[in-house]
Amino acid sequence: MKKIFTIAIIILAGFATKLHAQGFKLGLGVEGALPVGALKSGYNVGAGLTIRAAFGIDDASAVTLTSGAIAFLPKDLSNLGVDSKAQLNIPVKAGYKYKFGGNFYGIAEAGATIVRSYYSDANGDLQSVGSTHFTYAPGVGVELGGFDASIRYEGYQGAGFMGLRLGFNF
Repeated sequence: MKKIFTIAIIILAGFATKLHAQGFKLGLGVEGALPVGALKSGYNVGAGLTIRAAFGIDDASAVTLTSGAIAFLPKDLSNLGVDSKAQLNIPVKAGYKYKFGGNFYGIAEAGATIVRSYYSDANGDLQSVGSTHFTYAPGVGVELGGFDASIRYEGYQGAGFMGLRLGFNF
């Protein structure tokens, strides 16, 4: 999976300059996340990096592909006998982006999130458990030149987070 993702990024980056004239944008973003729902019970905050490709349909709309990684830092749950280390989310989403006018846009994405939770077992060894869940992510944002800022709710399997993405589009 990591090799396929890396190869896809290299291919997209290689064609980004040529495709930009045809309505293609490739953006790199820094993510901040505040857990809500079931995720909030075990984790305080999250942060990560994402890459988003946008394929322009017309002047106002585009199809998007987004992936990356967001790590969540655990709360202190030692009073419950849990030694949680972190949770890593790897979303793979496709979506639709629509410019309302000016620089403002709405975006709706759906796909899958690979969730990997890390913890220490009774012997102190690092262990992990993983799962994959359907993910949905509605949001709004603003583009100013190459700069892109957006907020969204990203939900999956009774959990989710409010996300802030600050990115730059090439």
